[in-house]
Amino acid sequence: MTMTKVMFMLCTCLAISWSFGQIGGNEEDFSLNVHGEGKRTIVPPSKISVLPEVKEEAHQKPLVKYTIVPKKIEVSFLPEPIKPARLKVSEPLAKLYGGYLKAGFGNYIMPLLDFYFSGTRSRKNNWGINLKHFSAGQGPDDVGFSGFSENTLKGSYKQFLDYHTLSFNAGYERNVAHFYGFELTDSIFSNFKDARDEIKTIYNKLYFSSVLESKYKDSAKINHKIGLNYYYFQGNFENRENQFVIDGRLQKYFGKELARFDFSLDYNDYAHQRFEPLDSNQLISSLSPAGFNVLQNSVILKLSPSINALRKNFKATIGASIQIDSKNGGNFHLFPRAEVKYSMFNNMFIPYVGATGDVKRNSFDSMTAENPFSTSAMELTNTVKRYELYGGIRGSFSSSMSFNVKVSQARYTEMPLFYNDTSTSLQNQFNVVYDHVNIATVGGQLSYRLDEKIKIYLRADYRNFKMDYEAFAWHMPSIELSVGGVYKLADKVVVKADLFLLGSRYAKSLMPVAGVSSVESTNIDGVEEVYYPVELKAIFDANLGVEYRLTQKFSAFINVNNLTTKKYQQWLRYPSQSINLLFGATARF
Repeated sequence: MTMTKVMFMLCTCLAISWSFGQIGGNEEDFSLNVHGEGKRTIVPPSKISVLPEVKEEAHQKPLVKYTIVPKKIEVSFLPEPIKPARLKVSEPLAKLYGGYLKAGFGNYIMPLLDFYFSGTRSRKNNWGINLKHFSAGQGPDDVGFSGFSENTLKGSYKQFLDYHTLSFNAGYERNVAHFYGFELTDSIFSNFKDARDEIKTIYNKLYFSSVLESKYKDSAKINHKIGLNYYYFQGNFENRENQFVIDGRLQKYFGKELARFDFSLDYNDYAHQRFEPLDSNQLISSLSPAGFNVLQNSVILKLSPSINALRKNFKATIGASIQIDSKNGGNFHLFPRAEVKYSMFNNMFIPYVGATGDVKRNSFDSMTAENPFSTSAMELTNTVKRYELYGGIRGSFSSSMSFNVKVSQARYTEMPLFYNDTSTSLQNQFNVVYDHVNIATVGGQLSYRLDEKIKIYLRADYRNFKMDYEAFAWHMPSIELSVGGVYKLADKVVVKADLFLLGSRYAKSLMPVAGVSSVESTNIDGVEEVYYPVELKAIFDANLGVEYRLTQKFSAFINVNNLTTKKYQQWLRYPSQSINLLFGATARF
């Protein structure tokens, strides 16, 4: 390194040092003073030859702990429902048989024929025709001829329209009964042992009905129904009856509420002759030659608006029924139509309460249907159910078992009660007397069904009658019990069984009865009536039927009725058949 280079480096360092001093704000002057004389020698630097020593140390990997605080992430996501794919695959429908024929025969000379034929599946219409005959050529001994005959011919047709269904029904019935309720041991009637035509009564009924009903699925539309019903009923004692009924319904939804309006107009006329006094050679009273000299007619008009409200587990029906009965001077009636029910535990228990009332038509047709031994010269008056208050619980313990328990209190006016009429020589035809009755009822039913193999039902009712005038509710039992079931074994054997119990009842006879010593009397409108109350024993009956299915088309059956062999009396002086057997076969085609 030369002297020039050394001086240049020294001057540069001094300049830089001064510059920093000025920048840093130091106000003192920097100066370099060299003292003395002589030559200055600069010793060149020497390079350090010692290398640094590197010492390696062991490093331990630190342990790092992480604490993660969980946090739920809220995701707002509404998936679109996936529409199911439409498949054209469907299970094959069960085969339908349009024809049905059942024929049988039993003791007491009992032929049975039941024929039915109809159309099969159709989206346009449905129709059917039915013919049935059942009769008996014999009956209990020691009484008059007790044979009977039941004959029915009826047909139906239903047309399916776009938004309506139109249906028609028509039929003819011819039923024959005999007033056999007299003892042949009595010398008065011993000469009439083989009498048949003299005690025969024939009932002919021709009827027709038509219904037009809408089937709108749109709740904004008004669904409607209108029906027309007519029948002509005639007995062989120069009596006849006509009944004409127009009824209908309108209903529409307003949100969850269903508004409904029911109406009906019922006209009935009944004409008969009066009975003339008897002579000693007659079994029944002769008719007066004056023709239809007794005519009874009435009109019943019913208008019933109601609202049905449905909420989650709650359902209520609130309404009323305005009814006018022209029979008794045009009586006006206003009845409640109310029911409230609540579903508990997924329909396991459904308690309910309600109130209702109604006017019931008593026609000659309905009277003879209940008691075929009724006189043709009876006074007809409609029954008014002033009110019925009821409550109960129904539901299901499982999908196989259901139940219903109910209690009620009702008030009836002009309730018909049958009693033995004395206007005929046999005193065995029944007339009616009307009374006001309070009826308290406790009843229940239980049903069990296991697939299609087992079906069992049980029903029991107890009624307490409180009469205004009569001593008893004639021929009406306080206790009714019925048990039945069906058991299917391997789709080949079907066993049916049922039994029923009717408690003891009282019958009213205006003539002395053997074994009855008590005598009662009533005073109605100043007229004293003496009668004999007869206690009828309780009825216990059991029936058994077995059907063996040889194929899907053919089967054989046997029915045994009245296994107890008791000749019980449902109506005074009319014993029933003892044990009877009916066997036959059934064919489907």
